[in-house]
Amino acid sequence: MIKYTEASHINPELLADPFWVESLSQVSPEHTHDFYEFFILTEGRCRHIVNGAAQLLQSGCLVFIRPDDTHRYEADGDSDCRFLNIPCRKSLINDAFSYLNEEEFLHGLLHTPLPRIAMLSQMEMDDFIRSFERIRMLSTLDKVKSRIYLKGILVDTLTQHFFSPETIEQPEFPLWLEHAVSKMHLKENLNKGLHALYELSGRSAGHVNRAFRQYLNQTPTEYINQLRLNVARNLLLTTELRVVEIALESGFDNVSHFYHQFKKYYHQAPLDFRKNAHANRLV
Repeated sequence: MIKYTEASHINPELLADPFWVESLSQVSPEHTHDFYEFFILTEGRCRHIVNGAAQLLQSGCLVFIRPDDTHRYEADGDSDCRFLNIPCRKSLINDAFSYLNEEEFLHGLLHTPLPRIAMLSQMEMDDFIRSFERIRMLSTLDKVKSRIYLKGILVDTLTQHFFSPETIEQPEFPLWLEHAVSKMHLKENLNKGLHALYELSGRSAGHVNRAFRQYLNQTPTEYINQLRLNVARNLLLTTELRVVEIALESGFDNVSHFYHQFKKYYHQAPLDFRKNAHANRLV
């Protein structure tokens, strides 16, 4: 098995060394390392195989990997994904834990069978990415300023996204919920929406709604919209279908609602998204 080290994987002048992984075709095979690592999915979904168990990840999932966790990534169906990977020196994380000085918090992050996952909203994810893009930029201009800024962002990330009773005491992801969300990627279920989700879960609507809040930090409707928008995004990038056809194909029966949701999620209209994506490929 591959084991990465701080010496081989992190710039010796930096405390953390963020980089983008554009596709599952670029990921490492099963590996472990002697440093900490955050990674966040910004597009798509995948299966994260860690310590012998599978975690189903989607856009917005922020994962905290501990030294000696063994993990790899697998495709979930035909979906690909893009994520930001942030290897961090042990000294950086250990200093943050010492500063926070919370034993229960520390135990909840370090001594559980599986690494913790925080589900970020679109706005939270955008802020997180902007912060680490700034760190990448500063690391080329002013390494001292970059280290200071990084320490503040790290403490903020730990306290905002992982320092909560839900993080510390979170039980394992229920099998019935994993089954339901995995089947929702099928076109026939995605078109049926909430009705299919409740039917697949075998639980009451109230039970499902509470579980989504507890484990995914979002409502079932938000989750389904996100799946549908991922389908729409892929169709915009890989086909010449009209927007109305894409809306229907991805499960939206109201084109106006599709426009509103797409612009809210991707910050641009569908046709602008397609045009800008094509232009970027030509650059």
